[in-house]
Amino acid sequence: MSLIVDAGGGTARASAAPTSAPLPKRTDKDRSQFVLTMRRYVERVGVDTGNSVLIVGGTNEDVTALLQCGFHYISLSNIEAPCRSALEATNRSIIAIDVENINLPDRSYDMVIAHEVLHHCRCPHRALCEMLRVARHHVVMMEPNDSSFMAFLCKLKFSYPFEIAAVVDNDYICGGVRNSQVPNFIYRWNRHEVHKAVSSFLAEQSVEIYADPYWDFNVQARDLAYRRQTRIGMITTVIGARNFIRLLRVAQFGLNRLPLLRAQGNKFFCGINKDKGLHPWLTVDYDGRVAFDRRFQQQLK
Repeated sequence: MSLIVDAGGGTARASAAPTSAPLPKRTDKDRSQFVLTMRRYVERVGVDTGNSVLIVGGTNEDVTALLQCGFHYISLSNIEAPCRSALEATNRSIIAIDVENINLPDRSYDMVIAHEVLHHCRCPHRALCEMLRVARHHVVMMEPNDSSFMAFLCKLKFSYPFEIAAVVDNDYICGGVRNSQVPNFIYRWNRHEVHKAVSSFLAEQSVEIYADPYWDFNVQARDLAYRRQTRIGMITTVIGARNFIRLLRVAQFGLNRLPLLRAQGNKFFCGINKDKGLHPWLTVDYDGRVAFDRRFQQQLK
């Protein structure tokens, strides 16, 4: 048995002994844009950074980002318990959790967060519903953005619908659908898509959806080299990968300053607040069950 240790040093629970499953490679990508967006969400919504947080499909980089946002009670999980070498690489214990079937009771953590995880699932909506079930107060997700401009870039073949590069970057072993070597379809989200899924699953509750899409060209020269299925290689062949990345950085700065252009970004940050109570047409009856409030219908007459 192995103990799961949160970022604050506390012991959470025991899990089965680690298997030999690999984890995706740790990267040295800049996550400052995500950290800024997460801090903005925490401030505007009033999230308590003393809350317990479960990261699903996470790595040590996710923990670092949340620590920078002020969170401390963090549990890290992935689809399978990693091998010993992977544990040594992350410097912390990882609980085995399948986000599409989380083996935890309802409302186990104050917040559940997934950073670029749902599009690796067989059923992204089921994964989101499981996160909503396990979270007490907040669910946070960061996924590819389903905007008109991103659809246009895909049509021009500057983006590819399947995430082949992630599998290539992980030596053809993992990084795809459910962390396998099969490249996953890149399922893109927007506020309306989240609203439909959440409203269907949490039919009793009023929820607040905080959506903040943005641009983040968080790529390196080797990432561009892997994207041979797109037309990006045509540009980098002419001007070079480093010059292309410099242009992306300048574009990112300008695009994120203009709200209309920011909304068309390649990243979709979303926070779901479950603390809004029941819908006005519902009430809690004498035995604690949620029931239709007949007074609501009468008030409409």
